[in-house]
Amino acid sequence: MQIVYRDVPTEATSTREPADASEAVAWLEAGNRQFAGLASGEVTSEAAAPFVINADFGVRSVVRAAPEQRPFGLVLGCSDARVPIELVFGRAVNDLFVVRVAGNTIGDDAIASLTYAADHFATAKTIVVLGHTQCGAVAAAVDVFLKPRRILDLAATPPLRALVDRILVGVRVASMALQETYGVDVSSHEAYAWTLLHLSVFVNAAYVGFCVNAALPPALRRRVVYGVYEISTGRVTSGFEGTFAEPPADAAAFRQLALALAATPQMRELLGTAT
Repeated sequence: MQIVYRDVPTEATSTREPADASEAVAWLEAGNRQFAGLASGEVTSEAAAPFVINADFGVRSVVRAAPEQRPFGLVLGCSDARVPIELVFGRAVNDLFVVRVAGNTIGDDAIASLTYAADHFATAKTIVVLGHTQCGAVAAAVDVFLKPRRILDLAATPPLRALVDRILVGVRVASMALQETYGVDVSSHEAYAWTLLHLSVFVNAAYVGFCVNAALPPALRRRVVYGVYEISTGRVTSGFEGTFAEPPADAAAFRQLALALAATPQMRELLGTAT
């Protein structure tokens, strides 16, 4: 895996921005395909070339004014150290405005940051909510859901309790989807907790995407998509075919999305019910 950061004069690099949200999303998808190919060792045309990122790290700012912020994407991701967001999408400095918080949740600070960015950067074409597999914050919420007495461990730390509470929405919806798809006895399955964690990561990302749409003032809204970074492969996926999906528009659509995710081959395989 060869990753090259190349700091070259501004005039030697392309400064073109994506024309619209669709092209912005396409750039992120293409960058992730190359990154995932390198991370997995796949021999593809995209993975064969060095992973080159043109970046001005501010070295020349001592003799020249600092560059203006011009991100084309706003990303709400998790703080997990295993998820290097710019690398995941193959993007350079000043391409993405990244907000990172455990569990990629939508607390006041996160939504304020996204609101600020949408208001100040006309270059921003899309907002991405990026969850990831094996998320510790989601795992904590799943643990509290399955073992309610664990809530006592959080009683003395209100900020952590508030974080877990926000994620519990996705966990509860994921649990209901598994029961409706596989029957009420699914919770006694030995792989239930692991499957619930994996499904909750996707449902939580979709739910946060919905919350971003609802929280931003109409005049500042951008196209919102969500995806989940698979730590084991380096690939971002919506849970279905494709890298990203758009979040549900209302409660009914949220329920249908959770049911569809619960019934995917990946969830069936995790649960051990593949046929």
